[in-house]
Amino acid sequence: MIAVLCAMEEERDAFLRLMENVERLDSETIYYHQKVLNNEYYVGRINGKDVVLGRCGVGMIYATINTMLMIQKFDPELLINCGVAGSLNENIHVGDIVVANRTADWRMDVPGWERSINSDKFSFSCDGRVLEIVSDNEKVNIGAIVSANEFIKDEDQLKIIREYYPEAKAGEMEGAAVANTCYAFGKKCSIIRSISDETLVKNSFEQFDFNLPESCSKVAGLCKEIIERY
Repeated sequence: MIAVLCAMEEERDAFLRLMENVERLDSETIYYHQKVLNNEYYVGRINGKDVVLGRCGVGMIYATINTMLMIQKFDPELLINCGVAGSLNENIHVGDIVVANRTADWRMDVPGWERSINSDKFSFSCDGRVLEIVSDNEKVNIGAIVSANEFIKDEDQLKIIREYYPEAKAGEMEGAAVANTCYAFGKKCSIIRSISDETLVKNSFEQFDFNLPESCSKVAGLCKEIIERY
């Protein structure tokens, strides 16, 4: 079985529309921003392969919790974290897709520990088989994705990322937590993002909601293709 985990309903629903023979399963009760998180599981098939889809909510903590629950409940062969992100590269624009080869928590900083995309404390590698599948896709950018509990939009945030993670192609709020949790449980993971805003362009984040539907559709389509070929 392959698991797909999305942070937001819009991301989840874009992929849900591509699944076949879907069955809804209730999940554990998790409180999220003064309400119960609507994070039921959807079990179905993609090209004859068993797939489970879930929603974790926004941020590193909820990503960690729900990654752990999906691993314990479904024991997937691969867990894909699928969603949107902000571009951190001047050549990557809204609607483009980034598939992570490594991901890191860009806010983590401990004296004596290397702070870089290759750190053995803060960064984690992503599944090589997925990277092979997308390597022949000219529309896909392969590279580093960084995460933290922050929507990246200010110069002081970019200053830190440029200093320690200059190779980062995109930034978001869940991927590193998902990859860290998968590493802790010995599971393969892939972090896939479609660009919804361009962090290097002033006030681009204000277009996030407008760009969200198309970005979700594009990343869901690539996720489906990866599962079909995996």
